[in-house]
Amino acid sequence: MNNPEAAASSSANRAVFGRRLRELRERAGLTQTATAAGAGLNRSFYAGVEAGRTSIAVDRLPGLAKMLGVELYQLFTSD
Repeated sequence: MNNPEAAASSSANRAVFGRRLRELRERAGLTQTATAAGAGLNRSFYAGVEAGRTSIAVDRLPGLAKMLGVELYQLFTSD
């Protein structure tokens, strides 16, 4: 990205989403390995998503929500 503000915003959004995933995973009592495997993801990739380093494709989100036992929209909302 050539726009530093957009890059910072994207990074911040990934961090917020990653924290939400970690919260939901821990609430479900799952490890990163189990969550990733159940959602059809590589564990190191999933760890990067949780850490806010990596973006995840939209088409992977339904499987992730199912594995975490939540509705899709709950990946983006806090309780």
